[in-house]
Amino acid sequence: MNRRQRSRADGGQALFNAFASTIRVLRWLLGGLAVFYLCSGITRVAPNEDALIYRLGRLQPEVHPPGLLFALPEPIDRVVRVSSRTQHELFLRAWAPDEDRAVLSGGVVVGPSAETGNAGGPVITGNAVGAAMSADQAAAADFPKPPGPGLHPYHHGYTVTGDVNLVQARLIARYRISDPIAWVSAAPEAEMGKLVESLIFDAATRTLAGMNVDDALGNGLEQFRSQVLALAQRSFDRLRLGVTLVAFEVNTLTPPEATVAAFAEVTSARVESSTLLENARTYRARVLPLARSDAYRIRSEADAEARRLVTRAAAEAGSFTALEQRHRESPEVLETRLRAETTEAVFSQIKTSTVLPDDRGTIDLYLPANP
Repeated sequence: MNRRQRSRADGGQALFNAFASTIRVLRWLLGGLAVFYLCSGITRVAPNEDALIYRLGRLQPEVHPPGLLFALPEPIDRVVRVSSRTQHELFLRAWAPDEDRAVLSGGVVVGPSAETGNAGGPVITGNAVGAAMSADQAAAADFPKPPGPGLHPYHHGYTVTGDVNLVQARLIARYRISDPIAWVSAAPEAEMGKLVESLIFDAATRTLAGMNVDDALGNGLEQFRSQVLALAQRSFDRLRLGVTLVAFEVNTLTPPEATVAAFAEVTSARVESSTLLENARTYRARVLPLARSDAYRIRSEADAEARRLVTRAAAEAGSFTALEQRHRESPEVLETRLRAETTEAVFSQIKTSTVLPDDRGTIDLYLPANP
């Protein structure tokens, strides 16, 4: 082999060695990329979360607790984290006064569909603010606000009680996700908060529709809370949302501002009526026993007098009957005796008596036959 052939062979060998080295580097690089790709599926599940895996678009039945979750990277596996170990709070302001339902600038929306955690209020930033404000402005254009006082079905939040009275309310609901699989299967995650809120409002509407305004604003408030809690939970269970309603609180439940004065007058009249009724009951409790005592005393005296008069009348009637019988037997004797008894009775009452003699000097005392 000459020098030229040897040089060509050495060049080919060097080229082969360089190509082999490149292949080895590419293998290591592809291996590293494969390892990096496989490790990219490792997900950290927070202590307040559970994780679910969608594998090739199908939800897997396992619920993964907090910690490191080894899953295949996308698009094979998709990990969904659910805050099932914390308590969620909803501020329900659809029935609140107008100022609580306004869309504020600066990226904060206070409204009926805001969902928050335990830490703070409802916050929507970025494009969501513009979309919310645009939707609100469009709706406001369709429903212009009335110029005068009163309630507008869009601009003012309120509901109707069973006795057709209007009330406004600020409500708070607290719930937790008890079944993460049911939670993610029920509806898209972005719509679940609205669905939970709508079911709570439905339960509150149904409950208030069976109550009168006096109970809703007074002693029936605890009953209202418990019934809404039970009715909303039944709706969650029926729809299999995987939600447990922990608490339902009524921040405020008042009549609308336009009717506050009328409600105050009614309340004042009711208090005055209760006061008068209580005074009347007190007067009745004090006077009625006295009246009963006087009535019993008067009846007792009347009964005693009646018995005395009846006894006396019966005795006089018996005496008269006896005299009448004797008069039939010997009228002259009886008349003489009665005349003598009468004379004795009359003269016994005369302290001084004067008898004048007649012309003959004799005194004759004549008593009329029929005095």
